[in-house]
Amino acid sequence: MLGRTKLGSLSVSVMAFGAMYLGTKTDVETSLGLLNEYADRGGNFIDTANNYCFWVEGGKSDASERLIGEWLSAHVQRDQFIVATKVGARPIHEGAVRYEPEGLSRNVIRSAVEMSLKNLRTEYVDLLYAHLDDRTVPLEETLSTFDELIKAGKVREIACSNHATWRIEAARGVSAKEGLASYTAIQQRHSYFQPSLGHELEFAKELGERGGRGVQEAVGSEMFDYAATHPGFRIVGYSPLLQGGVADPERMPTNYRTPDNENRRAVLEAVAGEIGASSSQVVFAWMMASPQEVIPLVASSRAEQLRDNLDAANVSLSPDQITRLNQAV
Repeated sequence: MLGRTKLGSLSVSVMAFGAMYLGTKTDVETSLGLLNEYADRGGNFIDTANNYCFWVEGGKSDASERLIGEWLSAHVQRDQFIVATKVGARPIHEGAVRYEPEGLSRNVIRSAVEMSLKNLRTEYVDLLYAHLDDRTVPLEETLSTFDELIKAGKVREIACSNHATWRIEAARGVSAKEGLASYTAIQQRHSYFQPSLGHELEFAKELGERGGRGVQEAVGSEMFDYAATHPGFRIVGYSPLLQGGVADPERMPTNYRTPDNENRRAVLEAVAGEIGASSSQVVFAWMMASPQEVIPLVASSRAEQLRDNLDAANVSLSPDQITRLNQAV
């Protein structure tokens, strides 16, 4: 059974369930089965967003939220689960050639949350993320709107995703000064393998020209340092398996195919062989064993794949193995 850890006032599973492709790439029946499998293993932390998954062929925003809402209403007690969703990255004009995200203005956040509550068939969201940084809107406007939603009982905790470290510090500074709710976590791209410079551009190509606004941010040394010096601020890592690139080098994203990562793979596979685990399980275990106790997002399209990934919660790495993994370059 999955253990628990703290994220703000929330008690969440040490491994979160990434629901991005539920109802689109993953059909409805399989999606519901995966949610059941995760719950059966003691998982309670389900992650989605209001724009999942508009860029998949035939997909639309809200698909993931709606499927989760169907599952929550039909099979479980709402208070047993921590549901996280995100606002800010839904396209203003779905299907347009140019991707323009909705942003983080007061009116957008309010309407987006009401729609998410409807989709999820719930009266509140446990964790609400600012999905993308929106530097066209004052931080005071965004944060005061989040604060209002918390006071109204529609949101319990707030966090951010794909933000630079200095912007997180600026936002938390505004919250402290104005007495507003503060970001309790960051959800960022994170894996054992490290991207080359310009890593955020590859995903942007999938969405079309974005006018210079970045899409994905990866965890770096500055973010780890920030988390280490701000107790209680948590890191949630998405895409830890790099779309299959951890298990299969041929599927590794282009911007991760570097000599340093070839050295990391050799050490990763050696450690996996020593403890009789898969490379994917070692990556998850390494993330959770970090001083910051990163919470990995687990996204799977098959029940057996999900079970294998969740078994990483039972994998123990020795101090020597962790050192070797950390020092591989």
